[in-house]
Amino acid sequence: MAFAFPTFNSPTAIDRQRAWTATLDSYDQRTDDAYYVVTVHAGAGDVTRFVAQVPLWWAGDDWTGPGFVERLRAEIHAVASTGRTNTPYTGYGR
Repeated sequence: MAFAFPTFNSPTAIDRQRAWTATLDSYDQRTDDAYYVVTVHAGAGDVTRFVAQVPLWWAGDDWTGPGFVERLRAEIHAVASTGRTNTPYTGYGR
C-alpha cells in the first residue's frame, strides 16, 4: 500500500474561538519537510490561511507506524496556534 499524507479536515480546536484544518501542499524530499496549507477558522466565518512547514526528521523511515499522524497533527497544531506561517514558502502555484 502506498503512503499518502493525511488531510486534517475535521477542525482541531486551538482555543474557544479558533480551530484549524490543514491539507498537504507539498513534500520536499530533499529537505524532508512537508508543507501544509493551514486554515484557521475564527468566530463568524473569519478565516486565515497560511503555509506551515513541518520537518519530518522525527518520523524516521516508517511513516505508517503508530503515532505518525498524531505527531504530525501536533506539529501542525504548534504552527496553527501562532496564527501565522513559519516559512517564507507561500505554497505551490501561489
